[in-house]
Amino acid sequence: MPDLKVNFGESSYKGAIDIFLSKSRGMISLKGDFESESFEKIITENLNISLPKVRNISTAKNLSIIWMAPDELLLLVEDDEVEQYIKSLEESLSGWHYLLANVSDARVIFNLKGKGVCEVLAKGTPTDMSVFEINEVRRSRIGQLAAAFWMTKNDEIELICFRSVSDYMFDWLKVASAPNSLPGYFE
Repeated sequence: MPDLKVNFGESSYKGAIDIFLSKSRGMISLKGDFESESFEKIITENLNISLPKVRNISTAKNLSIIWMAPDELLLLVEDDEVEQYIKSLEESLSGWHYLLANVSDARVIFNLKGKGVCEVLAKGTPTDMSVFEINEVRRSRIGQLAAAFWMTKNDEIELICFRSVSDYMFDWLKVASAPNSLPGYFE
């Protein structure tokens, strides 16, 4: 197996599934009281998109909103739009208790493609991947690393982890997706 290091936009691996780094995206963590209808209304009107349900993702144009916890969302936007989104949300949320943070430099997103994506992740996550569905989100772990992942298509998953452990995550994914290594449980 070749020794590939994580270099943005260049690292990839083709085994039982294809693994590559997503293009750089802006990432904004938003924490607040999403049980408040007024708070949620401000966010949805500002972003012009409905918020995702528990453990789901909402997508429109160049914006994706990922449910991370009952009080936390992750916004994926174009790199050059991060500050614009933050400024607009800060203005709209004036007077509310919230936290907005640009976490773009702290995290990376891997794209996993191929028929065996769920089987690869099942090797290292406690999530039941046999019932994982499109737009479903899990915040869990892969091996012993904190990660979140969501299914975009039946054979495609995006996985986010901290940049500081991205080399390890990439290596783990390569080993788990070695050719002829899938047990075939989900066929």
